[in-house]
Amino acid sequence: MIKIKNTVYSVKFSFLLFNALIFLLRESSIIMNFYAVCIIHELGHLLAIFITGGKIKSVVFSGTGVVITPEKNSPHELFVMLSGPFANLAVFIIFNIIGIGQTFRLLNLGTAFYNFLPYRQLDGGAGLALLTDGSPHERIINTVLTCVKVVFSVFLLGLSVFCGHEFVPLFLVSLMLFISERGLL
Repeated sequence: MIKIKNTVYSVKFSFLLFNALIFLLRESSIIMNFYAVCIIHELGHLLAIFITGGKIKSVVFSGTGVVITPEKNSPHELFVMLSGPFANLAVFIIFNIIGIGQTFRLLNLGTAFYNFLPYRQLDGGAGLALLTDGSPHERIINTVLTCVKVVFSVFLLGLSVFCGHEFVPLFLVSLMLFISERGLL
């Protein structure tokens, strides 16, 4: 853990593990595109934080992604959460119109959709939690979301078994997300 000015930065072991898997299972050009897409995503969040006048309390790198925590809860919290995936969607649309960078633009699209998944550590799940926590239907919504997560993980496991090792990192991440939501990771 390192503190620079008023922001705390930390790297979890799962971040290193996930990156090792990426390097084992992918070629270098895809890896570089992947990291560029991740940077665009996080810059989307940072831009939203600064536009809304926020400051960053901490940045944590883990196997499930980068978590940027603003200093205070803000009425703009949902905007900040969704700005990362929307930055990826914007880049996808721009590159699609221009007609260049097929791998890069598809990774942006995939990253946007991935981050809309209903895991609390991802932007979509955090946004759903922000809207539903404390509501009268919270328990039912959480049960439905748990079923969606289990089906999604089983689907990724099937893709890993029947379509090849390209889907193994996605399956492992879905499993890590599911387990870490329960406080076991």
